Amino acid sequence: MDPRPAPPPRERSLRLAELAGRRVGVWGHGREGRAAVAAARAAGAASVLVADSRPVDPASLPEGVTATADVADLAGCDVVFRSPGISPYREDARALADRTLVTTGTGVALAEVAARGIPVLCVTGTKGKSTTSALAAAVLTAAGRPAVHAGNIGTPLLDVLDGVGDRTLVVEVSSYQAAAVPDFAGRGALTSLAPEHLDWHGSVETYYRDKLRVFSSCPERSVVVSAQARPLAAGYLDAAQLVDPADVLPPGLAAAVQPVHLPGAHNRSNVEVALAACALLGLDLAATADAVTGAVAAFRALPHRLAPVATLGGVTFVDDTLSTTPVSVLAALDALAGRPVTLIAGGQDRGLDYTGLAATLVARREEVALVTVPDTGARLADDVRRAADGAAVRLTETASLAEAVAAAIAGTAPGGVVLLSPGAPSYNRFRDFEELAATYEQILVDAGADRAHGV
Repeated sequence: MDPRPAPPPRERSLRLAELAGRRVGVWGHGREGRAAVAAARAAGAASVLVADSRPVDPASLPEGVTATADVADLAGCDVVFRSPGISPYREDARALADRTLVTTGTGVALAEVAARGIPVLCVTGTKGKSTTSALAAAVLTAAGRPAVHAGNIGTPLLDVLDGVGDRTLVVEVSSYQAAAVPDFAGRGALTSLAPEHLDWHGSVETYYRDKLRVFSSCPERSVVVSAQARPLAAGYLDAAQLVDPADVLPPGLAAAVQPVHLPGAHNRSNVEVALAACALLGLDLAATADAVTGAVAAFRALPHRLAPVATLGGVTFVDDTLSTTPVSVLAALDALAGRPVTLIAGGQDRGLDYTGLAATLVARREEVALVTVPDTGARLADDVRRAADGAAVRLTETASLAEAVAAAIAGTAPGGVVLLSPGAPSYNRFRDFEELAATYEQILVDAGADRAHGV
């Protein structure tokens, strides 16, 4: 097991009422940080100080909120909200936690909804958590149990508290958020586990521990786990907490549902985990089978997850830019099995192992061509050459996304698929995966492609 300590012990959850009359700091002025500012002001904080390494326009701040570029200034606050992208293992984060009370928006929001008695499902996993949480919310709503979907998917929990009412709250939780929530006692779902975000967590073992920390206080038989994730989860959680989907799904239901817009075995697993999680929340899947199967059939892939975006010359171009690990690239290739694929891969290097992906690409070299972009593209290309051991492979190394798309267009025959599935984050060249996807689409449109819907 990893010898590094858990996140700073002074980081803890608290209720919004505890912010009244206190000096509140907010570290990071992104989406979560802005939600924390609004929540602190609504709770009656005496003052709010925002710290961000990037300049914060004073005009963008509500009245009475001030900003600083020096995180050390937050030590004078009574409570500080740490944004998810800031690792608690950083020296400045540890120093701050030694001097004041540090919390997170996710932790505060989950403590708040628990106190209000709102049913909550937390969904996490290396990949599949967005699809699974969105599908669970859709199934619950279709079956007469209205649900609110929030969290890492894009809407901070603090922003939805007032609108939840008596609806079920389905929360997508990232590893960054999960690491800071040790006291959640609701229902959970775990989609998959594979190494990721090692720069934030520091090691594979710490990543797994942090990822699963959100479930550490859950009761017995409260966390649905996929077959892929179960062996690893059992090493970090009590086995009595874990539930296999087959144990709670009505006989025949898994075979009856048809996720027609969710290709691949990984998505079939996501569907089963989502349905089993709904069962743990008390939904009678047998009695609502028609509504459940209808919701699954109608559910479409979320943006940037194996989403077809354009066609050109009989070739389909697919956006899988949320694929940031080798495992997710393999899942995408499996979902497109039987079709000739040109894979565009590469991005920010966070030290992940690409040898397994390389071996698969060599084994499928008659079906899959590889076009790489920096930075990890160079490592992946080297791994492919080593795995090929002299055998011919279709491999093109490029210096930019524009060059990669041009090479893919030139090298893909009609009927084939060009798959942008980076297997790495995009922060080395783009602001985020959304900017990467938008750039990809624009390059295709400039090349004369038509926007497409449906593979």
